[in-house]
Amino acid sequence: FVPLYAVTEALGAEVGYDAETSTVSAKRGGVELAMVPGQKQLTVTESGQSRTVEMDAAPYIKESNGRTYIPVRYAAEAFGYSVGWDQDDKTVILVDVEALLGDATFELMDNFAAYCAKENQSENMAMTGKLTVELTDKTGELGSKPIQVTGSVDGIAGEKGAQMTVKLDLSSLKELTGLSGFTPVEQAMLEAMLESLSSMTAELRYDMEKETLYFLLPAELTGMENTWYSLDLGAYVAQVLEAIDLTKLDQLTEDAGVRDVLVWALGSVPLNDKDLDYEILAEAAELYTRMLSDQVFTQKGDSYTASIVLEEIVNVEIVLTKRGENIAAMDMTVTAAAEEEGMKLSMSMKEHVTPDKEDVTMDMSVEDGEIAMKLHMEMNSQPTEKVPATQPPAGAQIVPAA
Repeated sequence: FVPLYAVTEALGAEVGYDAETSTVSAKRGGVELAMVPGQKQLTVTESGQSRTVEMDAAPYIKESNGRTYIPVRYAAEAFGYSVGWDQDDKTVILVDVEALLGDATFELMDNFAAYCAKENQSENMAMTGKLTVELTDKTGELGSKPIQVTGSVDGIAGEKGAQMTVKLDLSSLKELTGLSGFTPVEQAMLEAMLESLSSMTAELRYDMEKETLYFLLPAELTGMENTWYSLDLGAYVAQVLEAIDLTKLDQLTEDAGVRDVLVWALGSVPLNDKDLDYEILAEAAELYTRMLSDQVFTQKGDSYTASIVLEEIVNVEIVLTKRGENIAAMDMTVTAAAEEEGMKLSMSMKEHVTPDKEDVTMDMSVEDGEIAMKLHMEMNSQPTEKVPATQPPAGAQIVPAA
């Protein structure tokens, strides 16, 4: 609890009092709050619309000085502030997350998001994807050839759930049989294991209504044929939601823009350290605006380009491509280089995103190191009339996963 006048003055709000109804009020911008000492209901009026918030404690008038004390969290959150409590320093933390983004606008990214949503408004989407990971041992100890793992994803995702088939080709792992230090028996066991794992297929099905994930793994891994495992994700989802401000989440409409989402994301970060949390939020907000706001893009023809350097180590370039009235594609290139104790790490990543495709390529190596890695992943989506099977086939054995 804090004195009404103290918190409203700090927030830049005007205080009012209706003697007939014993109602205290505070107004800031287009938002007005009203509450009655001794009652737990807080009325919030914005843009002519009123809603009632049930507080867990009622405001009260302190007899010794006649001041009205209010639960600070509810008042501050109604004005759009993120609220926290530093237990060690017994300090309330209030952060105006909207102000952290300044005057930044995000019309270009809003355009791209709206275009993707329009193109993917089908109830069900057919998904296909490929993955390739290549590892090279510069010393040759793991084999003379690069080890390459390839995979594919094929399935359907929709409003009721998803059905996916995942395949992995691990045949190149046979190159590992050249490793030294094994007895003949161990070598034979290693070869047999790698042979059995050379090709693997897994089935995934997700029931959105039951919040349950079902998966069928290769018998080589589980030792059981045709056995599906179930995982109740409801409890995990509940844990995630506990850390999210559901009040602000509910205020996000379907047409919420990038700025609205950023304000919600920043406002959902827990605050418990008065000396560090504001700085962390401010840095995050600055990063978002430096990467995504209209102000950082320069236009040349149908392309908008933004270039950012982070910590003098990471270089990011984002290119948005316009077709007609829509931002139809985004390309992002990230390069990074760092050197420590004579070891130099370099990394590059390219990502191409359109409504129906995402393509990512990554190359990472350590100079004078032993391992270099290359990765390529692509995912395609198309509207489909097919409906995903969200549960295992009839008669299948289902075992709850531990």
